[in-house]
Amino acid sequence: MPTLPHTGLQTPDQPRYEVTAYRELTLRRGFPFKATLSHGRVTIGSAENHGTGGDTEFVPRKDFNAADFERFADACRLNGRPVSTSLLLDLLVKEYNIARALRAHLRNGRTMVREVTADRTRITANAVMPETAAAREQLLEALGQPLTLGAVTEFWNGSNWEPLTGASDS
Repeated sequence: MPTLPHTGLQTPDQPRYEVTAYRELTLRRGFPFKATLSHGRVTIGSAENHGTGGDTEFVPRKDFNAADFERFADACRLNGRPVSTSLLLDLLVKEYNIARALRAHLRNGRTMVREVTADRTRITANAVMPETAAAREQLLEALGQPLTLGAVTEFWNGSNWEPLTGASDS
């Protein structure tokens, strides 16, 4: 099964459902959002969260069979384990938002840095794209990374996540 690069979510080859648009509100008590889910160019529904601590829900379009999405959700894995539909939707939204942020950073010669442990991945900084091993080492030192003992610090090199240390020059 393919693994999505930013979340580690494993999804079936087909069908390929993904977030293609995202809207968020900032309220005093939460961040409600609505994300458009598509299969290719066809909208199948939305992922909606009311921002009150509840689960994210799949709201299918009237002409889409929700059971197809449930079968997709049942096949998805994170760290080899099944995921709930709510977690799947949250991970698809996270994948979309990180990819969107990375595209914006890359247009400006910047990248994002993340810290990966056995049970968690988190974005920790954005930085100028380190082009050499020496620049990667300097960035690692300047950021004071890793923040967590045993974590691996990685940067997005434009096509995949690469360790800041021990990475070869391009």
